[in-house]
Order: sequence, then structure tokens, then C-alpha cells
Amino acid sequence: MAGPLDPRLVRRAAGMRRLLVLAVVLGVATAAAVVVQAVLLARILAAVVVSGAVLADVTASVVVLGLVIVLRAGLAWAEEELARRSALAVTTSLRGEVLVHAGRLGPRWRSGRHGGSLATLVTTGIDALHDYFARYVPQLVLAAMVPVGTVVVLFVADPISGLIAALTVPLVPVFMAMVGWYTDRATRRKWRTLARLGGHFTDVLAGLPTLKVFGRARAQADAVRAVTERHRRSTMGTLRIAFLSSLVLELLSTLSVALIAVTVGLRMVSGGIDLATGLVVLILAPEVYLPLRRLGTQFHAAADGAAAVGEVLAVLDTPVPRTGTRTDIGEGAPGFRLRGVTVGTGRGRVGPWDLDLPAGRLTVVTGDSGVGKTTLLQVLSGVLPADGGTVLVTGGRADVPVADLAPELRRTRFSFCGQRPVLSAGSISDNLGGVGIPVSEVRRALVAVRATGFVDDLPDGVDTVLGDGGAGLSQGQRQRLCLARTLLHAPAGGVVLLDEPTAALDPGTEDAVLDGLLDALASRTVVLVSHRSAPVRRADHLVHLTAPDPGGPTARREALAVTPW
Repeated sequence: MAGPLDPRLVRRAAGMRRLLVLAVVLGVATAAAVVVQAVLLARILAAVVVSGAVLADVTASVVVLGLVIVLRAGLAWAEEELARRSALAVTTSLRGEVLVHAGRLGPRWRSGRHGGSLATLVTTGIDALHDYFARYVPQLVLAAMVPVGTVVVLFVADPISGLIAALTVPLVPVFMAMVGWYTDRATRRKWRTLARLGGHFTDVLAGLPTLKVFGRARAQADAVRAVTERHRRSTMGTLRIAFLSSLVLELLSTLSVALIAVTVGLRMVSGGIDLATGLVVLILAPEVYLPLRRLGTQFHAAADGAAAVGEVLAVLDTPVPRTGTRTDIGEGAPGFRLRGVTVGTGRGRVGPWDLDLPAGRLTVVTGDSGVGKTTLLQVLSGVLPADGGTVLVTGGRADVPVADLAPELRRTRFSFCGQRPVLSAGSISDNLGGVGIPVSEVRRALVAVRATGFVDDLPDGVDTVLGDGGAGLSQGQRQRLCLARTLLHAPAGGVVLLDEPTAALDPGTEDAVLDGLLDALASRTVVLVSHRSAPVRRADHLVHLTAPDPGGPTARREALAVTPW
């Protein structure tokens, strides 16, 4: 992070400027209240001790002092409450911005950055920013304003004490910086360990069924336990540094206050300074160092958030790929033409592809695992740009590059159902249609994918509430619900991309689902990826992808003489 407060954060985070303005206003008011309280208290004590004043003589000053104390307490409460609310608004806004920006960056960027690391950032990382905004940032403003104001007052009251404070106050930030650099390194090590732990844990959860099949679940549990132990040690090391550094700051502040107190006491004994002035100095001296000591404490409390700031800004500053604006692809179902298309993936490069995918027909893509079948669907949908070659949408007045299509058009004309259906916590009806889709349409889609049997057997039918990720349903049932949702949102003349849509179904159910699905998708361009024979038998066009061959193309096309829908 660039300095105590990164200026990019002020520009990026909505509400950050308001938080800083409130902190400045409250900081000025707090500094004034501190000075007035010290002066009033010194005058009251001096009047009682030196002049023998009784309560009646200082009643007005005591009342004003009480009001100032109440005002200072109110300012402290207002600072805490406003900072908490502002911090909540800023962190909520940042989380939304990071999620939206990560979505715009596309699957290639997300695959390059570990998914678990991104998940850790938008959850634990941004949660840690709450203390950073609510406590550290306001205290940073107070530490910059209150000591300056109190040192000025000390100079006016007693130049010698003001000079001592002016010389010793800068030592506190110097030691804070030295300790902070070391703490920052330790916190970043802990953050990297936490990111690895989050990524590893997310991957293990995603692949747990496969790990159990091959008997590797226990080994992964041991690996998670080892990473967790490293995270624990790193966290305890950071806490140890925080406690030791707090001791250093407290010791330095105590010695500085003691130096002022000793000089004031000696001069009061010798008559070089009167009691009222000495009391003002003695009361104000701890207040000079208090905001800096609190800043050191809050820095350690918000160290995780400070480390997460750089991660958040790194995501937000990543440039978004260019988006297209064209919508002129015609009303009918389009086709695709790929020439010399190559794509870099996390496991290497696939392509070049030279393909023609006919409009309004079922194209089935087959091939061994890892040859780029899912990557091909991502390229056709436009979410993954090709590294080389051209991908054209055909069938309109002119061929249009997929990269030039407007995102709104892709969302309305392209539908997708992947290998791992995404279902959120909520009713089946909400997951399928959302708001505005008639129940009759939902029912028709369920009939088409042969899902009415198990849906009607559920306690509340389509109103049955599912757990997160479709918990409570089998993989095959979740796939059929995903297909039903695809039917509901696939417009006539659109493109439907299906990635292993029947992989979890038995052969009899698969045949029935494919018959109903393809009947309902007539007039659409359908590209279906599969390893199974049932989709191949129904294909209008077959594309078989092979492993990369340095001597030639990696796609072999075979048109099948089948009856159109």
C-alpha cells in the first residue's frame, strides 16, 4: 500500500471522502475540546490550591468543564458511530465493485488468479477492511491534527515544554514506521498463507466427490491441516509483534511525558513557572501522545485490512477487456465461422480451429478431455476472447466478430448450461424463472426435460426451497433444472450452448430428456459438448476435437446426414 492511506482508495471507494471529512471535522472539535478541558481544569485547581477558592467561586468554571467533558464524550461516540456506519457503507460498496469488476474481467483472468484467493479477498479480506475504515482511518486523522494543536498550545503556555514535545513527538511516528514495516511484512505473509488456505479449501470442496472415489480425501484433509497450522503460526507471530510494538510505543510516550513532567516540576519548585501554567502543561502533555499511541494500536488491529487494501486495488485497477457494441446479427438463429482460432488456457494452448457451425442446427462437439471443448463454448459465447484467428457470427446482413457483439445482445440471445449447474438458495420456481415468467411456462419447461416427476414428489412442488447450490437434489436433478432454466431464457432465433448437459443421467432418462429438450429448442442454434453417444446420434453436425498437432489443425469436422428437427 502506498503510505498510510492510499489515494487510489479515496478515489475508488464510495463514501471514503465523506468518512475523511467527518473525521477532520470531529478531529478539530476533539482537539479544541481537549485544550479547553485542560485549561479549565488547570484554572480550577490553581484557584482552589493557590487562592483558596471554594465551590461557589468556581461553580461557573465547573459547569463549563462538565459541559466540555460531556461534549468530548459525545464527540467520541459520534466519531465511533459515524465511522462504523461509513465503514459499513464503504466495505459493502467495495465488495460489490470487486465482484462486478471480476465478472467483467472474464474467465481467463479468474482462472489466472486462483478462485479460492478471490473468494478469500471478497469475504475475509474485505471484512477485515471494516476495522481499517472504522478505526484506523479516523484515528489517522486525529493523530495528524490533535498533537499539532496541543503542541501549539503548549508553546503558547510554556515554550520549553512545547519545544520538548515538538522534539519528541516525531520520534513516535518514526518508531511506528519501523515497527509497521516489519508488521506489514508479517501480515502479508499471513495473508498469503490465508489465501493459499482458502484456495486449497475451495478446490478440495469442489473436487471432494472425485477425491472420495479415488481414496484421496484423507490425504487432502492432512494437507488442509498442514496449511491451517502454518496460518495459525503466522497469525500468532503477527500478534506477538503487535504486543511488542505496542510496548515500544507506550514506553516512548511515557518517557516523553515524564521528561516534560520532570522539567515542569523542577521549574515550579524554583518558581520559574506558576501552578496554573504547570497544570495546563501536565494535563496536555499526555494528550499530545495519546492519539499517536492509539494509532499504533489501531494499525495492528487493522493490519489485515491494510494488507487487503492493496489486493482490492490490484483487482479494481486491472483493465477490463474491450466490449463490443454491435447488435446487427439479424433475427434468425445465427451460425459461427472460426478460422485459425487459438486460445491459451491454464493447461496450455488449444487450436488452431477452422470450423463452420451451421445456423439453426444441433452441433455436437466431442473429443478427449483437455482438448478444449468447454473452451470452445466460452469462445463462442464471447466470454473468453481468442488469442489468434477470427470468430464470426454468420447469418445476418454481414458477418460480425463475436468480440464486437454488445454484452446486452449476448445476454439476451445466448443461453448456457454448464457441467456444474448453479442454483442459489431459494425455491425451484425462483431458480428457474425468477420474476415475470408465468407458472405455465415453468411447467412446460419442466415437462420438456422430464423433471416434473421428481419436482412433483417434493413437499411443495416448484415452491420447494432448495439449499445453496441445490442442496437436497441429486446431480442429475440439478442438471435437469438447469436445462429447464435454459429453455425458459432461450429466445427464438437464439444460441444455446450446452456443456455435458446429460452427464449425470442414466441412458433411459438421457434419451427422454434429449428428445424433449431438442424438440423445445427447434429453430435455435445449439452447440452441445458431450462424451456420450446419445447426443451424437441426434446431431445435425459433428465436430470432433483432437489433441494439438503441430503439423495441422486440431479439429476434424464431420457432417452427419440426419433428419433436421
